[in-house]
Amino acid sequence: MKLTFKNTAFALVLPLMVLGACDSDDDDTDTDTDTVAVDEGFNFSTNGIGTYTRVDRMGMPAVATALITSKDTYNNADPSDDAAGTFVPEIVTNLQGLHDALDDDLVAAGLVPCVVDGGNGSCVTVAGPLIIPDTLSIDSGAASGFPNGRLLADPVIDVTLAVALLELTQDNGQSALTLASIPLGPPANDAEFSAEFPYLAAPN
Repeated sequence: MKLTFKNTAFALVLPLMVLGACDSDDDDTDTDTDTVAVDEGFNFSTNGIGTYTRVDRMGMPAVATALITSKDTYNNADPSDDAAGTFVPEIVTNLQGLHDALDDDLVAAGLVPCVVDGGNGSCVTVAGPLIIPDTLSIDSGAASGFPNGRLLADPVIDVTLAVALLELTQDNGQSALTLASIPLGPPANDAEFSAEFPYLAAPN
């Protein structure tokens, strides 16, 4: 079974919506005049999809942020537009810009950058299937973890950057986890995740 989330923001917000709809007041004798009775069920909107305006579209982390310039056009488009190649020229141009700015630093760090070459190089060969279309897929028959879904502790930005910046088609000791092993950011949360829902640590 393979599921595709076209909007990961919805997948993240849904549990919060459910929690927000729950009545946490167990005291039936509460006489506070500000208390509002909550029905046992949920009252979901039945408005058609046309009544809403999409303000952000992001499946794979960092793609829309770093590789898309036409934000409004992109947000109004769909994964089918991605698959049709609508944004490929823009993605390739911006990816080349990242390499122009960062390749010297990658080489200085002992790493081997991939080649963009107008979209014909190894960068797009490896990154293309991961970021086009811009969706996050879940295959329930495969091991959990990015890019098959996303675990809370997954170093998703390090992996995405490695796929977009490093030469991974050659046997050179590099992999999608090369940058995660450095790592580019903090190696872990400053507080451990909980073993129970909602799994996030308490706010600091």
